[in-house]
Amino acid sequence: MKKIIRGVVIPLFVAILFGMILGRYAFRTYRGTLMDTLTSRKLYLLENGEYETFDDMREDNSTYNYIYYYDDNKYKSVIGITRNYDNISKIKSIYGDNLRVTEYYLPNDKIDYRQDEYDLKLFETTDINEMKGVMDDILGLYHSEDKTRLIGFN
Repeated sequence: MKKIIRGVVIPLFVAILFGMILGRYAFRTYRGTLMDTLTSRKLYLLENGEYETFDDMREDNSTYNYIYYYDDNKYKSVIGITRNYDNISKIKSIYGDNLRVTEYYLPNDKIDYRQDEYDLKLFETTDINEMKGVMDDILGLYHSEDKTRLIGFN
């Protein structure tokens, strides 16, 4: 009986104790990131390009309605934002297939409630002019000077 206790129960107890200690350490280490991810919603950003200078970005995107952000010492222009993965192909059909799709998570309190309404309109329409209008409306939701924090996954 002592062999069974030593051979099974003690290693099992040590493994459970070790797992609890490592779990608590991992939770404390990643608590902020974990909470941000759990209280966030996914957005797909369709980027037209990355630019070294602000003037290069403005020149290349002069025919589009766009928003931009500065990341990794580059300006990145966004010409489409959607929460619905199926809308990506529609947006690419308007602006071309050379768009880069990036998945980001935005805190729930930063997502405008109208985003879902506009995504539904975009999904239901087939008229190119109406799709462009909806895309302009979506970009208008996020066109501001505040410091919105996006959580990116590549």
